[in-house]
Amino acid sequence: MKYMADLSTEIVFKWLKIEENMIIKSDGRISKYPSREFLNAVVLNNHFDTDGLMSAWALLEPEKALKYENVMIAAAAAGDFEEWDFSDRGMILDIALKKLAQEAGSEKAAYEQLLPKMEELLMTIPKQPHLWQQELDELERVFDLVCDDVIKVSRLEDNKSKFNHAQGDVGDIGILTHPKGTPCVPGPVISRTFAPVMKSFGKSVGRILLALEQEDGQWMYRYERPRYAWAETVDRPLCAKPNGQRLVEQLAFPWTADVADDGMTAICKTTEPIATGPAEMANELLTFERSILPRLA
Repeated sequence: MKYMADLSTEIVFKWLKIEENMIIKSDGRISKYPSREFLNAVVLNNHFDTDGLMSAWALLEPEKALKYENVMIAAAAAGDFEEWDFSDRGMILDIALKKLAQEAGSEKAAYEQLLPKMEELLMTIPKQPHLWQQELDELERVFDLVCDDVIKVSRLEDNKSKFNHAQGDVGDIGILTHPKGTPCVPGPVISRTFAPVMKSFGKSVGRILLALEQEDGQWMYRYERPRYAWAETVDRPLCAKPNGQRLVEQLAFPWTADVADDGMTAICKTTEPIATGPAEMANELLTFERSILPRLA
């Protein structure tokens, strides 16, 4: 339990810092592992992503990795949870590493090519805008639509009595209302708009309702959890998956729980436009979710 964290990269850094594995000297320098049992350990991962790359490199080069801990964790969060840190550094690194991995041609080749030059990449990627600038500009363009109130942001608070939902509440619903012709906001913009509130700092948004206005004034909807919610989290609020099928049975056609192509945190969506507006729809969703959850004693 002492190693538990939301990201593999955070778990690795926790492990590196415990006294029996790494000594951090008073002047900030890091000594190598005093525990001989780990000197010849093999580092493995069964897939490639930014969090996996950061974790593997931190285990292979702990002394170097500790110098870049914050940006590595931010990059891992960008890759795993689509979280966009306000310094942009983590998002820039994640975008660039994904692009370089794709160019490598395979997951194995990506590890082989990127691991040996990770420290160089951590230092130089911010100076290589061809690896990330276009993608970052697009995220900023969409976020500007949110900031300028073109895409409207609202929040429906869940103030009713608590319900048992795997030790979590339904939670507040963050609503993003898109005017006609506006594409659905990407995950990083959602996360920056409704930044996850760590457990010690108060209540976070537990649901996201994406409302897209149609030409006839009706609405298409997608209802989901925050993008981090696919993982079992420690610091980010627990946000367990509801029974989407039971929910759509109450919502009725044209709602569907067939959301396999919409990401791991999608709950349900409409397949045809409906007349119900975003505020009313959020109220219905919250009411229906409460109705299928057992009340706490």
